[in-house]
Amino acid sequence: MAQSGSKSVTVKIDAPIIVTSDGTPVWGNEKWPMKFFDWLGKQKGIKLAGATHGNGQLTLRFENPKQATMFRMKYDEKKIF
Repeated sequence: MAQSGSKSVTVKIDAPIIVTSDGTPVWGNEKWPMKFFDWLGKQKGIKLAGATHGNGQLTLRFENPKQATMFRMKYDEKKIF
């Protein structure tokens, strides 16, 4: 049986975050992470296994590829913010 979808458990999204020269993350919009993680917590069947940050990006790691695919399908920045 053939399977479709990505095998990756990570997803990169744009985020208003800047990493300073000493490695400290600074949010450009202080309400963004609260709104995003509140929305993510309400999504059934999607569990976050970890997250890392970089300049202008947030890398999310999910428990399995199916959850990462579901996140990609549901996430729409314009509707959340």
